[in-house]
Amino acid sequence: MKKLKKTNIILFILICLTFLCLLNSTMVTKQILAYSKLFLEKLFPSSFLFFTLSSLLIDYNIIQVLTKLLKRNGANLYVVSMSLISGFPSGSKYTKELLDKNLITEEDANYLIKYTHFPNPIFVLGPVSLLFPSKTYAYKILLCLIIANLVIAIISRPKEKTALPIKTEKTPSFAIALPKAITSSLKTIMLIYGTSVFFFLIATIINHYYKFPVLEYIIINGFFDLTNGIFLTSLITNPIIKGIIIICFISFGGISVHMQTKSIITNTKIKYRNFLLGRIYQIIIATTLFLWIVNW
Repeated sequence: MKKLKKTNIILFILICLTFLCLLNSTMVTKQILAYSKLFLEKLFPSSFLFFTLSSLLIDYNIIQVLTKLLKRNGANLYVVSMSLISGFPSGSKYTKELLDKNLITEEDANYLIKYTHFPNPIFVLGPVSLLFPSKTYAYKILLCLIIANLVIAIISRPKEKTALPIKTEKTPSFAIALPKAITSSLKTIMLIYGTSVFFFLIATIINHYYKFPVLEYIIINGFFDLTNGIFLTSLITNPIIKGIIIICFISFGGISVHMQTKSIITNTKIKYRNFLLGRIYQIIIATTLFLWIVNW
């Protein structure tokens, strides 16, 4: 009965959204084109590059090489490092890829997904820094987000871990590996783009019909799409409040990032609740750290 009720609610929302899009087709088209331009210029280049390279690195035994150098399973270090430079939802993508290749256990995967939610540092230190009177705020935000994830890694670390034997596998032909990596990368990027546009569209429709006070307006937009919400913080003059809101948006990820993550981990033993729990911890820890650092 609950499932049927939930289905009916979703169906009602979709019908309303379809009707409103038809009613405001010109505005909707204009907004989608503007968002697509932003996505293509700001997100696609780095995402495509790192997603493709990550798949190739795994195929060519980067985990095995790290394991030999570290004398321990190098999977965790690989996922954390690549997530740091790629931005979300790369943490869930890389975790799923390693789980599919039996390079990590289900326990490892559910542990990794809690603390590998990192923003692209270029985004934070570039466009986000322009929202503040000083770039130091952007450095503090990025530092707090990274430290928060490391704290989550420490406090949620399993007491006993089952280590998988890491075997060096035969590497595929580069002519086979590259198209496979490109296809996987484009598939993930299209998922990111599609969900982001969908929820951005919902926020656009809501904003068109309802005029909210500034703070509520920013929060609603950030809830659906964190990128849009972050740039709307330009309406706030207080840099500390602005920083807290941006940290909350990035730590939570926006509903679009949650949908992307759920789609990526579908049909795996990775539990979404672990990702959600990690985001709640990150909001609390990163916000606390930021307030301590700016008032230090």
